[in-house]
Formats: sequence, structure tokens, C-alpha cells
Amino acid sequence: MLAVAALVLAGCGGGSSDDSNSTSPSSGVSSAPSAGGDTKVAGSSGASGDSDASPAENETGDASTAGGGSRQSSPDAGQGSPVPLPTGEPEPGITPEQRREATVASMVLQSPSSQPPSGGPTALSAAYTCDGKNTSPALRWQGVPQGTAELALFTMNIQPVKGELFFDWAVAGLSPDLEEIEAGKLPKGAVVGRNSFGKTGYGICPEGDSETYMFALFALPKKLSPAQGFEPLGFRKDVLDIAGNAGILALGYSRG
Repeated sequence: MLAVAALVLAGCGGGSSDDSNSTSPSSGVSSAPSAGGDTKVAGSSGASGDSDASPAENETGDASTAGGGSRQSSPDAGQGSPVPLPTGEPEPGITPEQRREATVASMVLQSPSSQPPSGGPTALSAAYTCDGKNTSPALRWQGVPQGTAELALFTMNIQPVKGELFFDWAVAGLSPDLEEIEAGKLPKGAVVGRNSFGKTGYGICPEGDSETYMFALFALPKKLSPAQGFEPLGFRKDVLDIAGNAGILALGYSRG
């Protein structure tokens, strides 16, 4: 679930890496990066290593490979596959500026309309899907920080559809003084965006037998004030650029 929350709070996609650390089960060899950036392989004899080293020395000694080549396991380890070394530039870590600007899931978001979980996320009743009245569930939250100018709410499928984020609901213009919204209702001043079904409003209708939905409420330090029927993907990007606090809630729905 932490990975899902990170996806919701940080946007879709991420850095790629060419690292490969696949090891044959029969080789008994593992690889780990050393302090100098080289990859070291334990349990194998080096190309220039001493072949009659003791088992203890082989177990604890470092044997680095120069030139980015690959090293095979020793004969004593069985007929294992070569252990490929990572190639390419290492993935950069988070910068202090990014850490300061990161959205923190410090708000508590709950739904009085939800049902107890049964081996998965908290359940969403069929009444709040296309199998029922397809009205929005009640939501309740705590922890809106001081200085919040506006709240924005998104509901999205956990699984992208055709490689894209799928929005079931997008709402802007929620007052920071609010602590809840009733089922099927929105307060005065709320601005509703267009969902991925092409309609302005709420709509949950899974293609298969089950789906998990992520509700995310963001506290914004300034008003963005989009127009009615706004496009949710672009608005979400604007929200993530300035939001400092959020509350997230996963609700699952299963047919049958």
C-alpha cells in the first residue's frame, strides 16, 4: 500500500534503471555495490585472485571486476549462470529541495459509507457504483493544516487503464473549513471536473469483477480555481506542484 500511496502523492511514472541483478539459484552467488561504486561478488574467485585461498577467505574477501565485465561463479558453486554487473548511471537520490516540497500524507481521510474489509482494502458498497445508484460516498477528514486556501479531491483507479491514469471523480474549490461531505452531495462552491468516462461528475464502474479505488484529498496553500468540467490530469499536476499535505483512502469493490 505504501507504494500505491507514493504513486498517488508523487504522480505517475518514475526513474528507470538499467541495473540487472539476476542470479541463478544454483550459483549461490550474490552481488552488492561497494563504497567505491564497483559491484563486488562474494563467493567466487577473481580473475587475478589466488586460486588456493581458504573457504573463509573466499567467503569474506572482496573480488571486484574491472571494466564492467561479468564474473562467473567458482567451480565449487556449481554450474551457475554468469552474474551480470549493473551498467549505466546510478539513479539519482532525492534532493533536499524535493524533500522540502514533497507532499506529506499527514491528513486522515475516512468514509462512513465504507464497509469492513474482508481480506483486502476497506470495501465500497455497490450503492456507490454503477451496479447501484452510482452516487459518491460520504467522506470525513481531519488534520487540514493552517493556511490552507482550498481542498482538492480525486478518485482514481489503482490500476491505470490503457497505460493512463483513470479518474472517477475530481473536485476542486472545497473550503478548508470543511471536515466532511455527505453521500451524494457536494457543498456550495465545489467545482466538479470531467471524469475519464467523459462526464462531469462522479462515476465508478469497474470493467472486471473487482477494482480498488484511491481517494486523495489535497490541502492547497493557494486557490487554483479551475472552471466547471475541468480536465483532471492537468489539474492534478497543478495540485501536486503546490500541495504540501494530503489524506488518502483506498476502497475496494468486488462484484458477487
